[in-house]
Amino acid sequence: MKNEAGCTVPSIGDTRRLDPHEVKESLQHAHPNVLRAVTYLMTGNPELLVMRTIEVERRGGAFIEQTLSESDAQRVRELAFELLTSPDLDQRPESAMAPDFDQDRIRDAVGFLLGTRPREAEFRLAIRELGLEEACGVSTRARWSTDVDPSGWRVLVVGAGFSGIGMAVRLQELGIPYLVVDKQPRIGGTWERNQFPEARVDTTSYVYQFSFVEKYPWKEHYASQEEVRQYLEYVASSYGVTPHIRLETELVEGRFNAETSMWELVLRDKTGAEWKETANFVVSGSGLFSTPKIPAFPGLEEFEGPIVHSAQWDPGFDPTGKRVAIAGNGSTGVQILPWLANKADHVTVFQRTPQWISPLEKYKEKVSEQIQWLHDNVPFYWKWSCFNARLIRGSLGDAQEYDRAWQAAGGLVSRRNDGLRENLKAYIATKLADRPDLREACTPDYAPLARRLVVDNGWYDAIVKPNVTLIPRGVAALGRNSVIAADGTAYECDALVLATGFEVEKYTLPAKYYGPDGRTLEDVWAKDGPRAYAGVEVPGFPNFFIMYGPNGQPRGGSYVAALELWIDFAAGLIVQTIESGHRRCEVTVEAFDKYNALMDIEMERLIWEGEAPKDRNYYVNSFGRQNVNMPWRLHDYAQILWKSEDTHVFA
Repeated sequence: MKNEAGCTVPSIGDTRRLDPHEVKESLQHAHPNVLRAVTYLMTGNPELLVMRTIEVERRGGAFIEQTLSESDAQRVRELAFELLTSPDLDQRPESAMAPDFDQDRIRDAVGFLLGTRPREAEFRLAIRELGLEEACGVSTRARWSTDVDPSGWRVLVVGAGFSGIGMAVRLQELGIPYLVVDKQPRIGGTWERNQFPEARVDTTSYVYQFSFVEKYPWKEHYASQEEVRQYLEYVASSYGVTPHIRLETELVEGRFNAETSMWELVLRDKTGAEWKETANFVVSGSGLFSTPKIPAFPGLEEFEGPIVHSAQWDPGFDPTGKRVAIAGNGSTGVQILPWLANKADHVTVFQRTPQWISPLEKYKEKVSEQIQWLHDNVPFYWKWSCFNARLIRGSLGDAQEYDRAWQAAGGLVSRRNDGLRENLKAYIATKLADRPDLREACTPDYAPLARRLVVDNGWYDAIVKPNVTLIPRGVAALGRNSVIAADGTAYECDALVLATGFEVEKYTLPAKYYGPDGRTLEDVWAKDGPRAYAGVEVPGFPNFFIMYGPNGQPRGGSYVAALELWIDFAAGLIVQTIESGHRRCEVTVEAFDKYNALMDIEMERLIWEGEAPKDRNYYVNSFGRQNVNMPWRLHDYAQILWKSEDTHVFA
């Protein structure tokens, strides 16, 4: 049979037999601990239960991976080979949905990947991500509990990126009428907006995907911008969402009418024509990275050459033969620089703050035929491999926390964080071995992970090229044909590339939202920046949900896993409103205040506000408060969403 992405996938009961040679060759490429987990899941072999995991540091120590000794790994491959080539394979359970499936076995297998027996919160999130909730008798998905006709209701979803498409899929499944609007000409959200050279994900493709889209055949371990955008088009088409999307259409404003309990909306098309519509609910999926940040450099209007922002990339921009300046050395600037250095006559790099830049295994590497074979042919392997990738990325959390005992003994942050710092310093020393001047300029004086860790796309190799000059200062102003650094030195250039990021405090712009009392979100957030209950809701704005809202970004793991939690949370409240016979739903002020007070306390354990320059860290807002990341591990955050009793009022 074929999966949704068109790949041939044998199911249990399929009479086709696997080629033993192909099985043996492909198993050599399997993650040994994942293979152990799925083999144990299908067989319960006690030999697999007693194997010991080994912790391996990845990406300089940022991540921890649980793996096996080579002898145990070889034994796992032998057992998996016996299973996959056995004529009894047809009798194995196709999925853990069988009522008699051993739940303790699931818990043990999850423990293999964690390196320890999972706590209840960890297990609850694990079975959700692994599609095993039904087998374990629980459900965290939005669903109807009564026979209700929702055809008279309407939801407006703003944005056709991951948030908008994911929300639309859930509404489609629930049968709730909806419309998705996006001002861009194609589906893709930030992956339509950011078309600069070398743009790609810096989290593995296998966590940057929806859990409900099985076995999508990614071409690369870290997908390019266009591959991610095409993935979203595929999801929208496969789940019947595309006909409900209106592109080149933006929401200008929304006003909640207290008498009708409806959102009164003003929309605008690409010609500038405006019209009005209404909706019962609004879901903002405009995201964190929707409004480009254009620095107000003095002389910006007088600069005679082209100025290109990474999020407004001009495909016709050709740096060949030009003297190009680039401002910004975060993730985007680091991705763009090697391309510029290969084409421009000269590149001047303005670095206001050095970044911790690390190598990344399998970056730009194609997914091998053997890995794709494992996904397509080994029962459970794809799902558990993706889950393991999320756990590895989630292990980042330990390195973000202060260890006060470690500090009292003379350490800087914690054993993990200090070790990561030394590993990254060693990497810089290796890459810039012949340039001690650059080593000093490129070594940060703050803790790793206080700002976003940047993937090396060949940045260090680029800055040592003879046609590249690194200026360890920010941009102060522009001349007609020059960029003036903070020390007053002018550097001649013909073009300027701005890799200066986004207005991350402006979560729902460019749309303006007005509550029933006439206040805007900006009015409510004037005290110390954007806040929300669980990052999703703001009291005073009924029937309104924000995807990727204030302090919503997970500390590590998978943004899309968090997104699916937000989607089910919002969809569940919409269902509850309709089923209860009410017209409006709103989080209480008490729940909002309690959540944010607890969040502020939890934030004190973490390094974001104290270990990096507050005015040069997109995590920290203009009030000095960390405004992007949640302080909880994802499994603990999920418990907050799932225990949201008595937090809302319905009317």
